[in-house]
Amino acid sequence: MEQGNNEIPPPIPPVEQNQHPQEVPLRRSTRERRSVIPDDYVIFLQEHEDDIGLMEDDPINLAQAMRSSNSEKWNDVMKEEMKSM
Repeated sequence: MEQGNNEIPPPIPPVEQNQHPQEVPLRRSTRERRSVIPDDYVIFLQEHEDDIGLMEDDPINLAQAMRSSNSEKWNDVMKEEMKSM
């Protein structure tokens, strides 16, 4: 008789699972944690948060810009800004 691949393999015994899995403690990093923003940058930002980007003689509204000695330049810049919109 010819033997084919029709033989049934022997049954595989079930794997026993532990009822109480062993608890492994979590590993914690021992590196020192540092702030993303160094302290000297924070102090700089706090000192200058009110006047960021402003010079002492910069106008804060249109009336001041038109009264300043650079009123013609301010007017030209405003026109250019309006063209870009």
